[in-house]
Amino acid sequence: MLAGVALVVVIAIAVVTWLAIDDRGATTTPTVAPTTTIPGQIVAATAAGAPVRGDAAPDFTLPTVDGKGTVSLSGLRGTPVVLNFWASWCTPCRAEFPILRQAAGDAQGRYQVIGVNTRDHVRGDARSFLTDEHTTWPNGYDADESVRRAYGVNSQPQTVFIDADGVVVARVAGQLTRQTLDEHLRELTR
Repeated sequence: MLAGVALVVVIAIAVVTWLAIDDRGATTTPTVAPTTTIPGQIVAATAAGAPVRGDAAPDFTLPTVDGKGTVSLSGLRGTPVVLNFWASWCTPCRAEFPILRQAAGDAQGRYQVIGVNTRDHVRGDARSFLTDEHTTWPNGYDADESVRRAYGVNSQPQTVFIDADGVVVARVAGQLTRQTLDEHLRELTR
């Protein structure tokens, strides 16, 4: 009986370790947009059935990371949205935040940057990260990961570009570069 319990504990630790390594390793996936998809690359970072170019973006309402309000996609209808999925422990997420901060500052009403914190099981970690990064754009806290699942996000960071009508224009799996962000913003704000 004791050997059975020990085996279950070892298996559980192995699964948790595998998920953590798999998730963090997947965040280094090359940047791929639906318009330039290389077979197999975007699938590794997104679940089957994830919304892609031309699909309606799933609506959501989430409490903000700071707990002082909510963020809702439908509340932004009429405004293009840059929807970024991130986690505080994700190194590529940390690396791309200065690019997002600049984009949010440059928006001037042409589009809205929205963050979705997912897979941070301690809300304080997400709050601290946003404070450290001097974040000014709304960030929802996806505690039950329902928004992550609705968008088919298997790894962070991921960014979904949504037009003013609520339709997915592009999806970037992996860390944004300024060039990639600018390319999709031009398309989004035409």
